[in-house]
Formats: sequence, structure tokens, C-alpha cells
Amino acid sequence: MSPRQPCLMCQRRYPQPVPQMASEAPTTQTTDSVADSTHSSKYRSLTESQTRAAGSTTAKLFIEAGPGSGKTTVAAHRFGALRYAPASAYEHRAVAAVSFTRAATYELRRRVRSLWGPTALQWPHRIVTLDTVIYELVHFLLQERILHWPNGHVALKVEDSWKVLTSTFYQRGIYGMEISGGSVLVKTGFARKAAQRVEPRFVKRMIEAGTCTHEDVRDVLELALSSPAVREAVRARFNSSMRGLIVDEIFDANNLDIDVIELAIEAGVSVSVVGDPWQALYVFRGARPEDIPALAARTSMSRVVLEDSFRWLSASQRDLADGLRSGRGVSLERSDDGGISAKIDVALGVLWKDIWDVGAHVLPLAFHAPKGSSEEAAATILLNHVVRGVMGEDATYLGDALTTLAISDPDIPRQLEPSLQEILDTLRQPGAKSANHAYNQLKATIQAVSPREMRPVHGAYTKRLKQIRSRILHEQRPVLGLTIHQAKGREWGVVGLRISQAARDALRSGLDVHEDLHRKLYVACTRARERTVEV
Repeated sequence: MSPRQPCLMCQRRYPQPVPQMASEAPTTQTTDSVADSTHSSKYRSLTESQTRAAGSTTAKLFIEAGPGSGKTTVAAHRFGALRYAPASAYEHRAVAAVSFTRAATYELRRRVRSLWGPTALQWPHRIVTLDTVIYELVHFLLQERILHWPNGHVALKVEDSWKVLTSTFYQRGIYGMEISGGSVLVKTGFARKAAQRVEPRFVKRMIEAGTCTHEDVRDVLELALSSPAVREAVRARFNSSMRGLIVDEIFDANNLDIDVIELAIEAGVSVSVVGDPWQALYVFRGARPEDIPALAARTSMSRVVLEDSFRWLSASQRDLADGLRSGRGVSLERSDDGGISAKIDVALGVLWKDIWDVGAHVLPLAFHAPKGSSEEAAATILLNHVVRGVMGEDATYLGDALTTLAISDPDIPRQLEPSLQEILDTLRQPGAKSANHAYNQLKATIQAVSPREMRPVHGAYTKRLKQIRSRILHEQRPVLGLTIHQAKGREWGVVGLRISQAARDALRSGLDVHEDLHRKLYVACTRARERTVEV
């Protein structure tokens, strides 16, 4: 395969569809027909390919869904088709849908309730993160005494991060999970290099007391699945408890996710996976997009491509998206004079730093990925106050900031609004020391609600406050700023993209679906309905 030639899974254009009236929906079906004729009216607003995907009776289905092709809509319809299939009217086993983020599961849950009504999600039917399914499997193995947690715990308290319980500090100490003879063990040791970490002895005590993180649960299941007996027990569990599984964003799956999905297929569960190889962004989290075609082939999945995109409102944007997907070189319109950048709806970049560098007319929703310091978390709460007022949405890492500061009440940022507004008033004052004064105010405000300590004023900490000041002093309403990862799944009219020379060269040479940077550029350039420009 040529390095510029898309794989066979990806050689599909997404043309502008002809608007279809409800009465014009296709009535003839292939052998993959709509499962439940009593709900056929719900499919009348779908295109032919969407109807094939949503109502297919095949047990193993791969739905390839490009930008704006109605992926979530199809997944919601498919959930109902499986949930209300006549052949399963008296089934006690669940239909479940999973994704990799809470935001994605929330949106799919909302769509299903709107389309099928609240009874569609009556227990045991549910839409959850894949982490929840993985925890349920570990819980089952503990209940059945196939695995043994330290001190005999069966029901575990699972946290997103250890930072919700304790502080991190610069150290070489590390910990890891092991399994010996079916018993889960916690081992501590030392890394070659120091980093900001939680004290391993604290972690060991907590795990032995029945508290752990989602990452620990994942590690335990991955280790346990090396045993044929455990694998057989997991298959039996899937067979007895689940009849249908929909996996959203399949190209974000890592090795453990793929293994769990394949075990469900082997157990006879009807599995539908949905995704787009061009929109796989989470390799840094262990995602294995290159392994998904092999999974589909190995399990003999039928493939349906959602052929139409409803996003493109201009011929130029449609041509850009088609060109990128086919590997054709493209060049984005430049806005060096600032004229176009003032008209964009959002500014996107690979890194948060790139977006801050665009200018004071762009308000990013984060400073950078969380590093776990109290000073950074406090500044994020102040940034959240600004973006809530301007954009009407939370700062990207607000939850991480609250966790770092050991604040369990999510209403605290709202309660702090009067104090946070006073800090912004201080930042608006002229003079070099206004940022120092504002930092001390922020320190006093946060330490009134958090047990974490903040260090004395320093240029490294006031830098974030100065970035906020430049935005609140800007004369016009700022433009939203996001990384490409945060923009995935969203769309705007006009998108401004901040890119490096290497990224610019990649666009001109043509994108390759197997390159991580190229996939990021593809996602960034397909967020716009009307136009994508470089800023």
C-alpha cells in the first residue's frame, strides 16, 4: 500500500446529500432488514445507509461513520432496534451501549431517551462508559472468588484519580498491580526518573482497604485475562447477562478494550461497533486504531458505511473534506492580516499553548493538560469563572482542578463567584503588581475551601493570571479556543486552525490515515460547516 493511499476501509467520499422528505425514505430492504416493523416510522428520517446500519439484523456489525454522517443518531436508533427486537421480547439480558467518555455516553443516553422514551433504559438496559463494564467484570470475578482482592474485598470504591484523596509530590516511588494464584497484589518500587506522583505506600494502604482507581481495575482485568479459566468465566458472564452491545468510537479502543469486545462476540453477544479510522486521536492513551480492521476481519463483521455527510454547507468545505480523506494535497486559506481571524467561530490547535499564542481575541478553555499542582488548579477555577461568563460552558479541566484541590462539592465554583469576580477586578487594575495581588487573593479564596496548600507568589504562577487578564481587557467578545482533541464531535460555521510548518507541509503533501498528526489535522479541518482557515 502506498503511504498516500487510504486503506480500503477509508476509500469513501462523503458527498452533500439531497434533502429527503420523511415519505421518501427507502422502503426496500436488503437481507439486513429493519428488525422491528412496529418501529419502522422512526426510520423514515434516515438515509438508506443509516437505515441499513440502524436496523441491521446481523450479529456482528461495523459501522464506519465519517464527520457529520449522523453517527450518534444511528447509534441511538440501533440501540432501540436491539432493545425492542420482537425475538427478544421476553429476554432478561441487557442491551448496552458504551463509549470512552462520560460526555459521549451522556449525549447518547439523551438521544435514546428522546427517541425511544425513558423505558428504553430500564434496568438492565443501559448506556455507560466502557470503564463501567470493565469494573462490573472485575466485580463478578471477585464475587465468584475467581479473583481475590487484598483483605477479601468484593465491592470496590473506584476513584477517577488518586489526586482526589491525597497530594502528589516529586519522587521516584511507583506502584503496580500483580496477580499471583488468583490473588491481587500491590507492589511498590522505584522508577528511574522522578516525577510528580502519589506516595506509593499510601496507594497500597488504600487498595488493601478496598479503594482503587479505574486504571487499577483495568490493570487487574488485563492481568487476569492471561488465564484461560478467567477468559472462559468472562465469556460465560457476557452470555448470561448481555444480548446486545454497541461500542461507540471503536478506533479509540486500546488492547484491553479490544480483548473485552472480542470476548463478548465469542460469547454470542450481538456486537455493533461504530467509528471512523480518520478520527482516532487517543494513541497517547494506548488506543490501537490500526488493530480495528483486524478485529473486524477476525470476527467476520459486516460493514456498513454511512455515505452522506450533513455537515458541509459550502462546496469548498465539502471539497476540502473529500480531498483530505482521499490523500490529495490541500492548502488552507491564510489570515495573516487578521481580517479572517476576527470572523472565526472557534480557534483550534494541537496544543493549548498554540491557541493562547493566537492572540487576546481567543479565549482557550484550559492552560494545558493538568499536571496536578494546586496553583494550576486554582488558576483553572478562575479561568472557569471567565469562560462560564463569556462562553456559557465550563473550563475543560475544571473537574481535574477540583480533584487536585480535594474539593468534592461541584457547586463550590458557583459559590466562589463573588470572590472570583473581585480577583478579576484586581487583574483589570494597571500596574505590574496587580497580578501578584490577584494571586494572593486567589490563594486566600481557594484555601478557604480546600485543604491543599498553595505556594507563595511567583512568576510561574502569576503567568496564568496574566493570560486571563489579556482576555478580560480585550475590547471585543473573545473567540472560543480548543485543542483538536476537545473539538472532536463538535462543529462550527467557520473554524480557524493554528498549525505548525510540519502540519502545513503534511496538508500540502496529502494526509495518511495511519499517521497520528495527519488524523488530528483531518479532525480539525472537518469541524467547519462552511470554511476552515489558518490563523
